[in-house]
Amino acid sequence: MRMFTRITIVAVALAALSASAAAFQSRSEAQPVAPATHASPPPTQAPPQDPPRIFPHTPRLNPDPANRTGDLLEVSITKQRLTVWRDGHVVFRFVISTGRPGYETPTGHYRILNKIANAWSRKWSVWMPWAMRWHKGYFFHQLPHKPGSPINIGATKLGTADSHGCVRVNVGDAETLYRWTAVGTPVWVH
Repeated sequence: MRMFTRITIVAVALAALSASAAAFQSRSEAQPVAPATHASPPPTQAPPQDPPRIFPHTPRLNPDPANRTGDLLEVSITKQRLTVWRDGHVVFRFVISTGRPGYETPTGHYRILNKIANAWSRKWSVWMPWAMRWHKGYFFHQLPHKPGSPINIGATKLGTADSHGCVRVNVGDAETLYRWTAVGTPVWVH
């Protein structure tokens, strides 16, 4: 009886080992999974909890001579683009609107002073979601809207100078920028 029990145990163990080997072999013969690409979908499609996407390239210094490393928000008035840098890597690029003639966006070196999830502009009577103040009354913010209105002001003018001096960012992109950016982050407007 003892011998029968031992043979049964060995047979069961061999059967289990054989099943494991077959399962492993079938997994190893499966088609390889394509590596993930580093191409980033537009930030409006990325959920806010996603980590920043670093565009693949050889790191270099940030283009701002005053902030060569670390995080940087670079605003190009001539290109109407906001480029977000981290240690020489481009993390995000956004189409923006800066100040129109008579309301020019000030140039120079600044820092994010504070963040307000939904700021109210008394001067213009509009809500400015995902606002980050960087100089006096100047903010990065989502396209503004009047109270109770679903219409975002300036949506069709992104990519042109159309604001009253703030840096307008598209819906979705503004929240992504707000969640990524820390108070104190350098800002370079040129």
